[in-house]
Amino acid sequence: MLAFLALAPCFCAVRSVFAETDQAGSQLQAANNAVEQAFNAVFDAEKAGANVTSLLDQYNDAAYLLAQAENAYRTGDNNTAANKADAVLLIAQQVTTAAQTAKETAPTLAQTFFWSTITVIYAIEFVLVLFLVWRRSKRRYINNLSQAKPEVNSQ
Repeated sequence: MLAFLALAPCFCAVRSVFAETDQAGSQLQAANNAVEQAFNAVFDAEKAGANVTSLLDQYNDAAYLLAQAENAYRTGDNNTAANKADAVLLIAQQVTTAAQTAKETAPTLAQTFFWSTITVIYAIEFVLVLFLVWRRSKRRYINNLSQAKPEVNSQ
């Protein structure tokens, strides 16, 4: 009985280690899924025409942390793996949300850019036409002035 009581804490410790391993493994799996969802969201936003440069930077940070978490898990450092997996989850969720927002606003931004470009082009053409009309009118005025005969008015 004394031997059983002496060895009982060892068995409890083994169970908690297994629980930590399972918890770290499940957190890593959740982090992997979150990074995959973030990648798909960024890809969809890019296909929609959104600027995803900053999202890719954040995504790369999450992927780097995920690699570190997986390395820590393989070496047996479950606490570090779990902490890094939690950080990856947070970053991946932020990237996914931002990518979905960018995807939704991309068509509006593209349309705004299109109309802004058209407006600038028409404004430049309008100024050019005004300049050409002024130049032609000036030339006609100078020709009329040079062809005019002076009248002498004697008083």
